[in-house]
Amino acid sequence: MAKIRVMAENLANKIAAGEVVERPASVVKELVENAIDAQAKKIIVEIEGPVCRNIRVIDNGTGMEEDDVLLALERHATSKICTEEDLVAIKTLGFRGEALPSLAAVSRVELQSRTRESTAGTCLRVAAGVVKEVRQCGCPPGTQLWIRDLFFNQPARRKFLRRERTEFAHVLDTVTRLALARADIHFSLRHGNRQGHDWPAATSLQQRLEQVFPKGLAQSWLSCSHNETPVNISGYLSPPEVRRPNSRMLFLYVNGRPIRDRLLSVALMEAYRTLIPKGQFPMGVLFLELSAELVDVNVHPAKAEVRFHNPGAVFKAVTSAAENALVGMERRRWQRRLGTDTRLQPAVVPTPQRLGFSLGEKQQIAEPGTPGFMIKDSVRYEMLAEEETTKVAEEEPKDIGPFFGELTVIGQLHNTYILCETPDGLILIDQHAAHERAHYEALRRESTKGPLASQILMAPATVEVTAEEAVWLEETLSLFQQLGFSLDPFGDHTLVVRSVPAVALRQEPLVLLREIVATGCSRGSYPTSGEVLEDLLQSMACRLAIKAGQRLTNEEMVALLRQLDGLQQCATCPHGRPLWWKLTKAELERIFNRS
Repeated sequence: MAKIRVMAENLANKIAAGEVVERPASVVKELVENAIDAQAKKIIVEIEGPVCRNIRVIDNGTGMEEDDVLLALERHATSKICTEEDLVAIKTLGFRGEALPSLAAVSRVELQSRTRESTAGTCLRVAAGVVKEVRQCGCPPGTQLWIRDLFFNQPARRKFLRRERTEFAHVLDTVTRLALARADIHFSLRHGNRQGHDWPAATSLQQRLEQVFPKGLAQSWLSCSHNETPVNISGYLSPPEVRRPNSRMLFLYVNGRPIRDRLLSVALMEAYRTLIPKGQFPMGVLFLELSAELVDVNVHPAKAEVRFHNPGAVFKAVTSAAENALVGMERRRWQRRLGTDTRLQPAVVPTPQRLGFSLGEKQQIAEPGTPGFMIKDSVRYEMLAEEETTKVAEEEPKDIGPFFGELTVIGQLHNTYILCETPDGLILIDQHAAHERAHYEALRRESTKGPLASQILMAPATVEVTAEEAVWLEETLSLFQQLGFSLDPFGDHTLVVRSVPAVALRQEPLVLLREIVATGCSRGSYPTSGEVLEDLLQSMACRLAIKAGQRLTNEEMVALLRQLDGLQQCATCPHGRPLWWKLTKAELERIFNRS
């Protein structure tokens, strides 16, 4: 007897349904996408029954004639793909022709549809893939679909559905993603007898954001754009302090199609790398537009993923767009909060070069271990800061208002926080976070030009490492050359140090090296060497920076504040911790009942 046989059509439909229809939210996604493709301007989604197993979707789109209604329930029947050329340039949300037959195989379906030119509509009833009735009916133009008793003939699949609240949360997420993609369409979502969410057609994405999210949150987002071949990017991103413990509030779209793409998420997180703590994610609505030939949407049964022809260019464009938004608009927003002049105008962000120390400066110290403080020479730092301030001031508007360097320093709290007075409140600055950010940006900028400036030691030194660290160093040894260290293995657990970064000579370079190796090794493997280098730069900046509990003179505090004015980011340390905090006069008055 032959072992290979052709599957029964009903069985094949159920298998296809398993790929397309995972839960009620999957049904809503497929039906709403069909409604959008049918040029609907109003879409109503109604959810009823236990665990959201009864679904109704109503649209006012183009509708279908009787022949089209019957064909719509056939597998691979579609009005959107005709030739192979259409397949490589897909511009519609649906195209596979699997949604309706897959749904019909695992539920009871009733479909009513009428075109605007027809006087009567068509009603079709199907149960478990079998047509039960076809007749004419009265209905408004457009299409109405009832999906009843989802998975009624698949009890094993039905038992994996979660609680009703959980399933509805997935439905709400699906409708939200589609509503954000098409601000010009009126979306309505009802749950049982309750009107859940109603979002009328909006004139802009900003207006739709205000409908979907709290108005204060939507207005705080930063505009993001990138208009260079081959990718155009538009949308909004949240500032670093508005974040979530997961990436569910990142809404990503490619040619209007909502997707979940790791490449885009990682590219976006690259811009936030030093602005938010690890394990935290920003919020955002980001649209990518590129030629349909450059993106393959036919790589996932549920059309939830895409593949790019040139992923590197897309990655770079997303990161660049996000960085520009954060460096530009966010910096001006932070400046408005920090400043006190109500006439403050948006500032032109200067190139980050106003640091109070030079990485390329050659030191006369030949041996490591000399203790010191990185901003000890206050007069020299002030002079350098003044010179850089003058250079940048020539390129900036004259009415940008006060910023860090112009704050009035009151003193130091617990030898950790710099206290600054402004006319409308009090600002606290974490001295370690501030100096760490200054070091990090300088180190990162210099590392893009080549290896950091280094100093050869008069007598080579040795450093011992653990067996685990020795294995890790085998793969990353070349990156330490980029940091200014010259290292040679000497035995199983020993390194010979021939040169160290010039910027670290006032510290204890060998101790710094041990700490960087220990930190890097503890974080395990990385996808790319660039991420290893990034972590090493952060670790090096952290250890070079002044510490909490370290006493500073007034001149040193002023010099540190002036360094912040030349940075691209001055909101957080490289690890995402807040760098400063403002307590307004109004808040103080409320505390002391003076309001």
